[in-house]
This record gives sequence, C-alpha cells and structure tokens, in this order.
Amino acid sequence: MRWDDRVYGDSTIDDPGALALIAGPTFARLGRIRQAGPSAIAFPFKTVTRREHSLGVYLLLSRLGAPRRERIAGLLHDLSHTAFSHAVDFVVASAEQDHHERLKPEFLHRPDVEGVLIEMGYRPEDFYDDAIYPILERPLPWLCADRVDYFLRDSLATGVSTPSSVRRTLGCLVVAGRGIALTDVEVARDLAARFAEMNRDWWASPTEAYVYNEFADALREGFRCGAIVEGDMLEDDEAVLSKLRASGNPTIALKLDCVANFRVDRVENYRPRVAPKDRRIDPPVVVGDRVIPLSEIK
Repeated sequence: MRWDDRVYGDSTIDDPGALALIAGPTFARLGRIRQAGPSAIAFPFKTVTRREHSLGVYLLLSRLGAPRRERIAGLLHDLSHTAFSHAVDFVVASAEQDHHERLKPEFLHRPDVEGVLIEMGYRPEDFYDDAIYPILERPLPWLCADRVDYFLRDSLATGVSTPSSVRRTLGCLVVAGRGIALTDVEVARDLAARFAEMNRDWWASPTEAYVYNEFADALREGFRCGAIVEGDMLEDDEAVLSKLRASGNPTIALKLDCVANFRVDRVENYRPRVAPKDRRIDPPVVVGDRVIPLSEIK
C-alpha cells in the first residue's frame, strides 16, 4: 500500500497483517469520520479523517522504530471513535473526553479485526489499553505518536504549521528513555508554541466550544425524539447527519444551521454547557546524556 501522506510524504505499508486490518470494514469506517468532528461542517477545509490519522500514527511509530505490536496498537488506537469523533463527549460528559475508549473492546472483537489479530499471534485484549505502549500514548504534557500526529495534521489543515515546520519537527524526533523527545531545543520551543496556538485558536477556542455544544444539542434532541439511537453513533458522520436532517425536528434544524452557517458574532457571551479539553505540551529534549522537559531548560 503506497500513498502520498500530507505529513510524511511518499509512504508505504507492507506488513501483511496491517494491510489485512486496513482492508476490513471496521477500519474502513474511520475514513468516513472526520477528526475535527462537527467543526468540519463549519470549516470544510478540515478534511483529516480518523483513518488518515490512524495510518499516520502507524507510520510515525515505524519511523521511530517501535515494535510491531506497538505499531499495530497505533493503527487500531482510534478504531472505536463514534460518528463526529469527540462530539459524543459533549453529550456524555467526562473529564478526559474519551467516551470512545469504553467502546474499544467491542470493536476489537469484531470478526474482521479479531480474526486478523489472531492470525498475527495477538489477542484483542492486547490492544484494550494504549497506555501500555509508551511511544504511542502518554498523558499530557508529554509527547507521544498519537499526539504528535494529530497535531501535525490538524495544524497543517488550519495553517498553523507549514510543510517546512513539519519537516523540522520530524527531523528532530527520537525515542529517548520511555518515550518521544526532540534533539533540538529551538525546534522544541517552536513545536510547543505552535501546539499552544492550535489549542488557543482551534481545539479549545470559544469557536470550537460553540460548534461542539450546538451540535451536541442537536444530538440530544435527536436522541430525545427518536431521530437517532445510541447505535447510530457507531456508524459514520454522514449516516448520523442524514438521520438528523431527515427528522423534520425544528430544534435539530436550528442547531445544525448554527453549525453549518457559523457566525463569529454568536460566540460573544456564549456560555458552553461543556468546555473543550484544554491541552498543552512540555516537550522532552535530549541534552547530552539527559532527557529534560523544555520548561526546565533556560
């Protein structure tokens, strides 16, 4: 499998097991789920899908020399995302906004996934918890393959990063200690600054709070009136959106219009029911034979 990846350029996956997982319907569904959730309705240039991101995490783990099992964990890490990604976290509120993690066992045991994993010598249970893979997943403010890849993709889509800044970042990433670090202090500072800009202007911005909460209101009303049921969220974006639009419910129509025809003036004095997750990083930097958080380097 070969393609031109927006982050890594000319890319190839030739692992037969990975290719079999990618070819299955469970993984293919991720290509119909936008990483930006309902924000992709308001801002159509946000074209990154969960499939693209999952392939990217696999590629990054490969570049960093991660073991095969960790690479497969990266490929599967977002398998259970519901339609519109984190939109459901604004309906079923949780501190970490990770409702999809609770659904992961169900997706890993689907026949097209479980069968391939068994052929590879793995079990679905090996991939329940991404925290056991330190290159793939570490808590904020650390770097990890998941966080680095979604930042690079989202920031390219929004213009916060440029192809040259992405190349600089990738050129300085290494595995040091138990996780990912950078080999250049200035590149680490630049990465932290761009990540902060993404958080301020996009992920945790008043605009995103408005879009996600208005869409969550449409979902709530959809559940209340029976236009959608919980199982519909296991489908994809278009399946859910079509049912919401077909409902004829005026509240749903109003909320969807607020998202699709977003206006900046609506954000002023808006009080979201649920606040977006706030994110910051403190990139580890290799200095001599030590790995030091950027915040501790003068």
